[in-house]
Amino acid sequence: MSITAKDIERIVYRTFRAAWEKDRGGWIAPPNIVFVTELTQCLRKSWFNRAFSSPPGDEKIVVLVLGDDVHYLMNTQFPLGEGEYSVEKEYKGVIIKGRIDRVVGDVIVEFKTASRLPDEPYEMHLDQLQLYLWLSGRKRGFIVYVSKTNGKIKVFEIDRDDERIDILLEKALAFSNCLKEGKAPLPEPGWLCKVCEYVEHCSIDKSRGKTS
Repeated sequence: MSITAKDIERIVYRTFRAAWEKDRGGWIAPPNIVFVTELTQCLRKSWFNRAFSSPPGDEKIVVLVLGDDVHYLMNTQFPLGEGEYSVEKEYKGVIIKGRIDRVVGDVIVEFKTASRLPDEPYEMHLDQLQLYLWLSGRKRGFIVYVSKTNGKIKVFEIDRDDERIDILLEKALAFSNCLKEGKAPLPEPGWLCKVCEYVEHCSIDKSRGKTS
């Protein structure tokens, strides 16, 4: 049998998937442990991730691995601070866990890849940084965007916002309760609904990102 272009395509996808799965074990966290990345996206999607554990599609795996490469480069070659900084703290019985890209003295640095550089940070990235500031006890951080199309870099300086943090902490508590009760949170309609792998399980109109 001669190998075909389709065979090569499948093998390349498999290689990316293997790289993505390498450091992601099958451990399932208990309901009293919540991760920062779960709180910065639609809670219903995070709940489905816990309940169904549906793996990302091939194309999404490629995007995730390419993003991992940028994080690896910054964490191994960045000349200042400490990389891959794991943090956790308890809030009303819920343990919130996260992994900060870089800690440099009294500031946090988060690296993000993007197809285009945004005019302002994305909301989910702001929420992520605010939780990291709370977890680490710091007051200031930077979100660094790296363009995957033209190689340009844009940096935003962000101050700690305790009001926003309080909202996110209550969100963590609500998510933990939903996990304990086996009840999916309400959907949070938005543009990400169009690419969500759980849209068939959700009361969302995928074409419009609205509840049906």
